[in-house]
Amino acid sequence: MEVRSLLDLFNVTDDAARAKILKLHKTAAEVGWWEQAEYEEVLPSGLGVFVGLEYDARSVQTWELGFVPGLLQTEDYARAVLASLPLRSPDEVDRLVKVRMQRQQRLTRDTDPLELWAVVDESVLRRPIGGPDVLRAQLKALAQSSAQPNITVQVYPASKEVHPGLRGSFSLLEFGQADPRIGYVDSPSGNAFLEKDKQVRGLVSTFDRLRAGAVDPEESAALLHDLAAKEN
Repeated sequence: MEVRSLLDLFNVTDDAARAKILKLHKTAAEVGWWEQAEYEEVLPSGLGVFVGLEYDARSVQTWELGFVPGLLQTEDYARAVLASLPLRSPDEVDRLVKVRMQRQQRLTRDTDPLELWAVVDESVLRRPIGGPDVLRAQLKALAQSSAQPNITVQVYPASKEVHPGLRGSFSLLEFGQADPRIGYVDSPSGNAFLEKDKQVRGLVSTFDRLRAGAVDPEESAALLHDLAAKEN
């Protein structure tokens, strides 16, 4: 039975409610770009689910201890990171890089761009992944990204010894004020989605402490520009 017939059957007559349900039905029937065979067969287990959630999210908050966040990586930096994965052929790396670049389009689309708040450990900015030229270009790109109104980048000082982010990187995805947040943790043993209130509250508290202890966004942008200049 068609959706419209079901709406009539259950006496859903409000135009706004009908439009919302029909839109959800249409969206559910669509195949996400990340589900295309070209990408799906190379995505690590669980990552396809994360990309789909990220695509639908209103905002993402992320803490990175080891790399520049994927949503802010340049193509060359992403290639260097992904090439380090075990048992990946050059063709598979190419496709994974395409996925990463495609994900970034959520940050720049005209309507409802993704809001990103990234806190990055300072050590990430000094690790020459891909070599000095790749790192220099990545630092410049990161500084430019931080100037976008929907992107906030903060640097967590390396001078601080023990801090709440040392246990590992994570992300928080938010879909709307009435919807629960979802936590995501990527580790060598696999990906984990955290949905229980206690687990999510723990990540929210950790992220709040990290951004409170990080250099403010304006000073972080200046630091990124200075580091990029020093790489010359």
